[in-house]
Amino acid sequence: MLKQHRELSMFVRRTIETNEEAKIRPSKTYQSFVATAGSHRKLSFIKKDVRNYITRKVRNVSEQDDAKELGSTY
Repeated sequence: MLKQHRELSMFVRRTIETNEEAKIRPSKTYQSFVATAGSHRKLSFIKKDVRNYITRKVRNVSEQDDAKELGSTY
C-alpha cells in the first residue's frame, strides 16, 4: 500500500482520539479496526498511520500550549 493511497477517515481519527483519551494502546485500537473490517488488507491505513496520527496530534497540542505560555510571559 503506497503512502499516498493511505488515509484516515474522520470516523477513524475520532475513534483514535477517543481511545487515546481512554488510555487504550494504539495497537489495540488498530486491532479493533482490523476485527471490524475482517482483515488488515481491507483497511485504507496501517498500524504506523495510527501511531503517527497520535504523535502528530499530541505534538500539535503541546506546541500550541508552548505558544500560549510564551505569549503570556510577555
